[in-house]
Amino acid sequence: MLWPAGEPWPFCGSSEHEDLPGSQPIAMVPILQLYARDVPELPFPAATNLCQVLWCPFVHEYDYRPVVHVSWRDSSTVTDVLAHPPQPVASEEGLLPKPCTLSPERVTEYPAWELPEEVTEKIRAWQESRQRNPDGWEYDYHLAVAPGTKVGGWISWIQAPETVTCDQGHQMHHLLTIASWEHEPGSAQRWTPLQERHLLGPDFDPNRLSPTGLLIGDAGSIYLFTCLQCPDRPVAGVSQWS
Repeated sequence: MLWPAGEPWPFCGSSEHEDLPGSQPIAMVPILQLYARDVPELPFPAATNLCQVLWCPFVHEYDYRPVVHVSWRDSSTVTDVLAHPPQPVASEEGLLPKPCTLSPERVTEYPAWELPEEVTEKIRAWQESRQRNPDGWEYDYHLAVAPGTKVGGWISWIQAPETVTCDQGHQMHHLLTIASWEHEPGSAQRWTPLQERHLLGPDFDPNRLSPTGLLIGDAGSIYLFTCLQCPDRPVAGVSQWS
């Protein structure tokens, strides 16, 4: 991660960690690093071109998700990079991602929960028609909202949709989703990138569903939101799983 050597690394000092070895703050772990050149749709604040997401590798009981830290910065100002970031003294299984590179892919998707009732009725009729839908596809599952880790777009809610507001009362916008699985077995042929479909097999393989190794709750997701009206771009999160 492009982290300045002179800038303090974020730690989680929650009292929930007091029973862990050493009773010391937990170093946060890198989750995602995004450059504006790769994802220009991300709402970068002025004079920044890099978004870095870290979290505490433990689920906190008060909101059932890891504490998240987001940094926005100008990558050109980072001349001395921190070579050896602090490592957490302990972590929860499934919240330490495997190191991997990111190859962003743009996907056209459509709303699922937000559709008018008359449109929902038309979709339901199409789904139930063997003649019009011979492959038995489901709109929500195969055609509407892309699953997996993604920036922006429509939200693939696992449970009912939630509205998130900042401390100033502004409605916040979906920043990104961090998911346990990039797709589900039944929707793999639809959402797996074309270059990777040859890797799909008939058997359930969690390594293909989750190349990062993340497992949030019961194969859940964490949704991060940012306020576009507040100049410091505050970030809030929501977690869901089945």
